[in-house]
Amino acid sequence: MSLDTQRDPVARVLTPPPILTPDEIDAYAALRTDAVWWEAQGHWSSFRGDKAVDALNGLITNDVSTLEIGQGMLAAALTAKGKMVCDMIVIRTDETTLLMTVLSTAAPAWLALTRKYVNPRLCKVTDESARYRTWMMYGARSAPAIAALGGADATAENLGDAMVSMLEQWPTWRHAPWNLGRVSVRLIRAPLMGSRPGFVLMADAEDAELVQARFESAPIRKGTRNTWNVCRVEAGRPAIGLDMDENTIPQEANLDSLGAISFNKGCYTGQETVARVHFRGHVNRHLRGLMATAPMPQGAEVFDGSGKAVGDVRSSVISPRLGPIAMAMIRREVAPGDTVFVVGDRDPIEARVLALPFPSE
Repeated sequence: MSLDTQRDPVARVLTPPPILTPDEIDAYAALRTDAVWWEAQGHWSSFRGDKAVDALNGLITNDVSTLEIGQGMLAAALTAKGKMVCDMIVIRTDETTLLMTVLSTAAPAWLALTRKYVNPRLCKVTDESARYRTWMMYGARSAPAIAALGGADATAENLGDAMVSMLEQWPTWRHAPWNLGRVSVRLIRAPLMGSRPGFVLMADAEDAELVQARFESAPIRKGTRNTWNVCRVEAGRPAIGLDMDENTIPQEANLDSLGAISFNKGCYTGQETVARVHFRGHVNRHLRGLMATAPMPQGAEVFDGSGKAVGDVRSSVISPRLGPIAMAMIRREVAPGDTVFVVGDRDPIEARVLALPFPSE
């Protein structure tokens, strides 16, 4: 077929997917049978006060008024026009306190949004980036790995099968105080890696060295950013700045199917656009999966079989299990199962379109 690759006059920045090292491949494999830990790049902030729930509810897509103490959720913050500012995890720690973590690169935009829209008489918004540090533990045996790091009573190192069973039965987004030896932390059951279970762990920055040493001394593999990105793409989890940006409506990035949007709550910044799409129409493009036999460069344009430009590649990785895969923003008329062609600086790469997430087996 013939593709007109000169349609876009703007030069595209093409980035090939990284090739995993042998150690990274081993860590990826360990997720299926054991556990892997990461140092996270999250940025924490807080809403505190009697009106904290109301203030946050007026700013994000999900309904935090439904949260009990010890529960959490995904949500997104939007511009007044309904475009993405950032996605976030929200947890409720007591009656008047909500904590949020966003990707560190998105923190300036998020904090600027709070300064613009939150009345300081309603609640106190605080940048907590200097107060908290974050780690993650994921994999088939993440619960036993967490229990082995240190449990909830005194300085017990491994509280046995009962503790492991309890952790495995925690509902999604549950969080609670936890002990790593003598250090008190907060443990969050966060579904950030698709079907792979796991936890986010946050600690006071003053305890960070002790927590880090605990992880470093455990017989558990440490993951890299490359390994995390492969797992994130397989799970269909969009990243702000890569798969979604200031031009993205949250439904385009599938945040509705990921449980980050409430369509029953009151008004919030950007709601009109989100509600109009949901109740009256549709988005014109969706974040889809692409599977190919050759690596697909990030930033490459995507064409359908007739030579029409239908999207572009966002996150691109090489999965040890699935081979070259990517997330791409694709026009809605291109359906899962269709064949498309990814055009970078070499010959077109044939790819198959899939609904996200990618197959887990």
